[in-house]
Amino acid sequence: MDSQRLSHLLDTIIDDVLAQRKQRLQTRNKVMRVVLSGEDLTTLSTTLDCLAALDRSGYLLVMMFSHSAMQSSLHTACLEGLVRRGIDVLCDSREPHQTEDAYSSLYLPALSSNSLSKIALGIRDNLVCRWAFQALSVNKAVIVTLNTECRPDVDNPLPQALRARLADYANTLVEYGFTVIGQHRTGTKQTLSASPHKQLVTLSDVREYPSGQVLHIGNRTLITPSARDEIRDRGIVIVQSHLEETCIWQR
Repeated sequence: MDSQRLSHLLDTIIDDVLAQRKQRLQTRNKVMRVVLSGEDLTTLSTTLDCLAALDRSGYLLVMMFSHSAMQSSLHTACLEGLVRRGIDVLCDSREPHQTEDAYSSLYLPALSSNSLSKIALGIRDNLVCRWAFQALSVNKAVIVTLNTECRPDVDNPLPQALRARLADYANTLVEYGFTVIGQHRTGTKQTLSASPHKQLVTLSDVREYPSGQVLHIGNRTLITPSARDEIRDRGIVIVQSHLEETCIWQR
């Protein structure tokens, strides 16, 4: 077989494979748009597990990547992970049309802290935010999972006040109508306050508060060592007024 005939045969095979793939994808009547943001590789395995579950459920996955994801190793690592798992996806980078509704839901896995904050504040200056608000405008379900920085069950070095703000932003998304995995619509109970006259927070006090909540305390309130351990173990975020004046018991 000469090189010309071999080249033609390879072209034919490739065209057939692509046509079969296109036909297979077109048979799926449920479309999940997915926008991956940030640079957090630690959550990628969980994201891939979720995408695999959606694929098994018959969804056509349309993948999009934020600017930060495209500039980091997350983009390549995600595509390679999809190939290893045998998950067929379509890649897209276009902006949403105002009235577009040819998809079932929008999935924002491991939503970056940057995009979380912007959506909560109503800012629409990146691809993630624009798709999020477009989905809401056409009454599509938006499913969000949180990145490591925003999860109350994961230790991170961020200041407690910043963690509390991110938790408030996540709750704001729930109020907008987003489904935020691990976040519940709690209304005014999302942020709780100890009595302004309470000078000591004990273990029994802390056990009265739900896990993952934000607890405001006074600027001179003391926290016992056992209460502090319980706060850490249950992911409760403490916000102290006038942080520089606060005294916390040490071991």
